[in-house]
Amino acid sequence: MNIYKKLGIAIASGTLSLITLNYQSLPVQAASLTQTFTVNLNSQPLNSSTNIVLPKFNSLLGTLLKAYVNVSGTVNSSTSITALGSNFTGTATTDAQIAINLPQLKTDPFIALSLFASPPETNIASGGTKTVSGTASGTNSKSFNQSEILSALSGCAGDRITFGVGTTGSVLVRGTPGRGTFGGQVLTNQTLSIAYEYEPLSEPVPEPTTMAGFGLATGLGCWWKRRMRRR
Repeated sequence: MNIYKKLGIAIASGTLSLITLNYQSLPVQAASLTQTFTVNLNSQPLNSSTNIVLPKFNSLLGTLLKAYVNVSGTVNSSTSITALGSNFTGTATTDAQIAINLPQLKTDPFIALSLFASPPETNIASGGTKTVSGTASGTNSKSFNQSEILSALSGCAGDRITFGVGTTGSVLVRGTPGRGTFGGQVLTNQTLSIAYEYEPLSEPVPEPTTMAGFGLATGLGCWWKRRMRRR
């Protein structure tokens, strides 16, 4: 049997020795991703409450690193003032608070947002009526990275977490003199969102040495076929 030594390997006539490829998976270092869920509550009256249900983080997507809860709101007040007995100079301010409660969290379950609307002063003649309007907007957020909280916010596809949303506040007429009748409406617009920052599951890829070995085996196979055709 004729033996040839080329390219550093032994080749027997009519036989090509096989190269065993060792596949070893290497994790791909992926950047973190963010998934956000948002719900809008429009024209909620002052001193009211409701519940909001949003999805939990799907653990099949990867590893949850941090969660962010954000609440933004706007208070719109419109107050009519009728001066009685004398002229009136002043305004009507609105002090509102939006409170978010996450009862499923054992620690640090509250987020609060305070809004204060103070329209410019107005002058009202005795017996007259005017309406003063004001608005105020704000936002507040909180991040969570404690393992027990992230665990409470994680689940399977379809799992939900409940947020309690409460709006409280009052309207105060400020001016001289203070006698009169007051009426009006105060509404709040609120947006609540939760964002999940997570590291996605990585897919294994071959090592560079494995890819090089595969290329070498392919090249040797082609070389052997050409050699056999020449014969």
